[in-house]
This record gives sequence, C-alpha cells and structure tokens, in this order.
Amino acid sequence: MKQKRIKIKGKNIFYYESRDNGHPVVFVHGMSSSASIFIRQLIDSVLSYQFRFIALDLIGYGNSEASDKPQDDYTIKGLSEFLTEFNNELNIENAVYVGHNFGANIIIDAFNKLNNPAGLVLLGSVPLSNPVTEEMFLKKSFFKFFAKPGLDDSEVHQASGLFVEEKTKYPDFIPEIIRKADLKTREYLFGSIMKGEFQDQTETIKNINVPVAVYFGEFDQIINLDYLNSVNIPTIWKNQIQIIRDTGHIFFYESPADFNISTETYLHTVFNK
Repeated sequence: MKQKRIKIKGKNIFYYESRDNGHPVVFVHGMSSSASIFIRQLIDSVLSYQFRFIALDLIGYGNSEASDKPQDDYTIKGLSEFLTEFNNELNIENAVYVGHNFGANIIIDAFNKLNNPAGLVLLGSVPLSNPVTEEMFLKKSFFKFFAKPGLDDSEVHQASGLFVEEKTKYPDFIPEIIRKADLKTREYLFGSIMKGEFQDQTETIKNINVPVAVYFGEFDQIINLDYLNSVNIPTIWKNQIQIIRDTGHIFFYESPADFNISTETYLHTVFNK
C-alpha cells in the first residue's frame, strides 16, 4: 500500500493506493473521519492484490490540507466537485465507489460526473432526502451535536462512541481522526445539508443503473435502519441490505472478515459481468 499526494484545488491531498493498475475501487470516508478508517480493507492482501484500491483524505480531513474557502469546499456540492476533480486527475474510469457515512452522499451527488462508474457501495449511509428529515437518524440530537464547529474532550468521547456498538470500546485512533478534521468541516457540511443545497438523493438513487450494495452494522447507533429500508433503490445488490452482525457504524473495521468476503463477491459480480 503506497502513500501518495496530489494537488487538488491548490492543496496537498493525501491518499492511499494499493497498485497502479487493475479495476479501481475508490473509498470515500465520512464526516470527522479519514482514509485510515478503511485500513482493514486497504491491508487485506487478497482484496488489495486483486483490485486497485484508492482511499483519499477529503480536503480538510486527515493528512490533507484545509481549505481557504470552507464555505464553498466543505459543502456537499463542494466535496462532490472535489471528488470529481480527484477522480479526473488520477484518470479513474469504470470504478466502484465505496462511501461511508456522508462519504456515500458525496459520491451520490457526484455520481454522474465520475467517468462511467461500475458500482456503488453504501456503508452505514442513507441517500439524503431534500429537505432532510430527522427520521433518517436514530437520535434527534445528531444534527445539532455534529454541526458544532468544535468539540471538547467529552464531546469527542461521545462522538467516538457513536462509531461502534453502544457500550463497546471504540478504537483508539477514532478520537484522533475526529480532532484532526478542520473544525469548519462539520459546520459547513451540515449547514449546506440543512439549507438543501444538494439534489434530492432519494430521487438520484432511483436512476442509478449499476449494482448498489448497501451495508449496515446490526447495532448502528446513527442510521435508522427502518428509514433506510424505506428508500427505493431499484438496483440494490442481492435485493436487500447486507447486515453485518454484532457491529456498529464502522462494521467494516469491527468485522473485516465478514465484510471483506462479501465485498470481494460484490466486486467480482460487478467487474466480471
């Protein structure tokens, strides 16, 4: 796995890449996160050998530089434009895009500009309706909590706890990646969502004609599974949401064996059709 940098919007952007060729699979992290959240996929010798895995730190997150124009770059629209530019700079075509949390929403917003995507994978995410409804989330306080520009130590602990099953110890690196994100990322991302500055993704997903794999941790504390089940996804893989048992919001980290085996099957289905 190689660590690389590229200039996007005049900023140094960090990303991982498993190899220089092969079918591309692009991983996009969510809010207050980074590419390192996918470490147990990136270091999987079976998967990373077969496919060209690419995982980037979005502008303002992880090891990537912060934006000088956060009001533009940290919105759904700005981040989708950023992803499109990253995609074009690396000449990525016919890729599968894997998005966790709001990373999936960024992908959906950019989907029709991503050079003929071959597939879409939603990890602990739900297409955003416009206007947004609180029914998407299990906790009504979710928006107000994460929309805060800064979080104190107690709030970082609370946020980290939401990544895993309730009363389960979260991985030690979670608080670090939350703190590392530019403080303005949450404020402007949620601001753009609450203002409805994006296309209704429940409509967009209906017109995506590639296989859409949807994964969910059985004890996710953030996303409302009942609401996710109500969203019409015509090309959903295997005709149902894939539940990873005994896990929370980062199920792909908590139970990599179950998730990676399933994902390998999905990728072969997409790329060998």
